[in-house]
Amino acid sequence: MKTKAVRTIAVHKSGMIYIVVSIVMGLLAINGGNNFHYLAAAVILGYMLASGVAGRGNIRAAEVSLSFPDEIYARVPFMLGVKVHNRGRAPIFLIDVRVGDSRVFFPVVQPGETLAKPLAFRLAGRGVQNVGDIELSSAYPFDFFTRYWPVSFRGQVIAFPEPIAGENRADAWVSSSDEYAAVREKTDAERDAAGVRPYAEGDSMRVIHWKSTARTGRLKSRMYDDSGETGTRVIDLDTLVASGKERGLSAASHEISRAIKSGVPIGLKDGDAVWPPSGARSDKLFMLTNLALYE
Repeated sequence: MKTKAVRTIAVHKSGMIYIVVSIVMGLLAINGGNNFHYLAAAVILGYMLASGVAGRGNIRAAEVSLSFPDEIYARVPFMLGVKVHNRGRAPIFLIDVRVGDSRVFFPVVQPGETLAKPLAFRLAGRGVQNVGDIELSSAYPFDFFTRYWPVSFRGQVIAFPEPIAGENRADAWVSSSDEYAAVREKTDAERDAAGVRPYAEGDSMRVIHWKSTARTGRLKSRMYDDSGETGTRVIDLDTLVASGKERGLSAASHEISRAIKSGVPIGLKDGDAVWPPSGARSDKLFMLTNLALYE
């Protein structure tokens, strides 16, 4: 997070009145030659100068950063973490942070302190998304003026397809077809299992998880292999998107989230590429990311 060079100041009604009063007092001092008017004009202008210096130092000491959850779905509200760090030597006050159309307020942040607050937020579409304009502002110290400092957010946010239950279509799933088994055999050999289970009679030697077997002294098999594993499913993405890309991606997103939450291993087939069934959260995020970036 870095503050941009372009900054603006908005004058409040109270600030406008104060400016008019200072002009009037200055004119009276010049035209009347009264020492009291000179003194009053000097105090008013000094007060305004002090307000400007204090307000600028206050907002300048604020540093804003954002934190996002691992799972963000298009058009689904989530809690965005907004952090304000005080890098100055004095407390900072009345810090307001705007992200898109949402705002969060920090009354006071002590020197060296970092405060975090949640902010309800949502992204309009799937894929790599912009969070919108981020702006830091403060009306400190006298509420005469509000200073606005735009903030630059560097980074990418990926929104997964909105999870929407689709039709329960049997042709949208791959079970133990020869095509899937051939691809699965290749991928099993190239990656570690997402989990293991006790060896079941009839399991192929290919699915033995030798590291777990050596560690426990008992035969263990890979969880994502479907021999002896009930409930394992693989989504055929090409079939789902054939009747509508976004609707199909949303249905796949829903099925993946639902299966992992229920503890059922699930995989994804996209053309010739197959992600073998797994119940691991890391695999869930991988599959959802592929759906988010699907073209």
